Amino acid sequence: MPRPISATIALGALRDNLAVARRHAPRSRALAVIKANAYGHGLLRAARAMRGADGFALLEFEAAAALRDAGYTQRIVMLEGFFDARDLPVLVEYKLGAVVHSAGQLELLRELPAGSGLDVLLKINTGMNRLGFAPAEFPAALAALQANPAVAQITLMTHFADADDERGVAWQMAAFERLAAG
Repeated sequence: MPRPISATIALGALRDNLAVARRHAPRSRALAVIKANAYGHGLLRAARAMRGADGFALLEFEAAAALRDAGYTQRIVMLEGFFDARDLPVLVEYKLGAVVHSAGQLELLRELPAGSGLDVLLKINTGMNRLGFAPAEFPAALAALQANPAVAQITLMTHFADADDERGVAWQMAAFERLAAG
């Protein structure tokens, strides 16, 4: 017998959460992370509720295509980037941004034709230790992307390891800013 469990999703709460984030970081752009079917809330329902976001972040190419097919024109970022050369034409066709976090991805990008206009987010590991270039690897990774004629835009990014302990994110932000400054 199934358990009598249900969840009620308040789409207005999603909109309110986005508004709170904007109030706390008024000069920042916001990507709504709606991976895994918007954490079970429903991809298109969540996207509608957060249509005021500057863009969306996903893991699944099918979900990104569904957003584009539904008419969403905001930036869509693939949080884990790509893992196979077959993903590259999809990135270009749907105008998706790709997180680049490994040397293998830099190699795959060499296969893209010049002028592809790829939007890249270069991920620096500032302490999360899951994905991203170590600080010592970052300059070479950035140079490789800057030299790639298929890449149109490069955004630097990181993923905070822990924002709740007494150190907060200041130590990670300092590491990121040192690298970003060159």
